[in-house]
Amino acid sequence: MQIERPTLPTVNSPRAISLRRRSIVAIAALACAALASACGGSSNSTTVTTKVDTGRVARSIEGTLLEKRKLHAKVVCPEVVPQEVGKKFECTATYHELKAPHTVKTSPFVVTIQTTKGYVTYEGQ
Repeated sequence: MQIERPTLPTVNSPRAISLRRRSIVAIAALACAALASACGGSSNSTTVTTKVDTGRVARSIEGTLLEKRKLHAKVVCPEVVPQEVGKKFECTATYHELKAPHTVKTSPFVVTIQTTKGYVTYEGQ
């Protein structure tokens, strides 16, 4: 009994051509799938999950009022604000006037979100 080695298909044999075509089709299919998944991810980028730390913004405004105007104020901002660049929201500062009769005053502050990292600017109105 003699055992024969299996022969490999030659470069131009029908079996080799079929194997090559299947490999090319498989690679192309994987490339298309990878490309489609990359494109599909961008549609989810419009969904905002990050929120502005409005407590931090309020403390920052309070600190600025104390430092620049010597006012002890209580600032209230909305609890939930999506972190979208260019979006504006309003916080309200409540304080007692420095001069008699020391009435309670409120002052709105417009806050503008500058970056996706949480940097904001604010301006008293």
